[in-house]
Amino acid sequence: MKFAFVVVGLFFFPLSAIAQQKTGSVCIAARVDDPFFKESATLPNGDLSSHGLKVKVDRRPAVDWPGRKSLKVSDLSIDGPHVLAVLDAAGKPIQSVRFKFAQFSSTELCMAYDGYQGIGLQEANRHTPRCKCH
Repeated sequence: MKFAFVVVGLFFFPLSAIAQQKTGSVCIAARVDDPFFKESATLPNGDLSSHGLKVKVDRRPAVDWPGRKSLKVSDLSIDGPHVLAVLDAAGKPIQSVRFKFAQFSSTELCMAYDGYQGIGLQEANRHTPRCKCH
């Protein structure tokens, strides 16, 4: 009977190990909610201006900077290093930051960008109201 429990236990162990793997996410603050952009977000015609900025995470495709709603980049491994890059309108890197989730006490991070002070990356919590990812 003990042998049967051992065999059943070995069969289900890999499934439980996979279920315990955790992933993290980075919430990119929307242009309209980011107070660090020096210019007004809204243009005279009502559109938002992000000056053509894009954001890229690791080897994923670059995406336009979010305008009105924060963008959540999820399913990031908490084990390895990651690279966040801010790209200009031509797709050339302006600035990048390398990070590991082990540097933070949370797997939910918030990213904002200021052309003067650069990329701001911190834990997403009540002190980061500009990141509205849920």
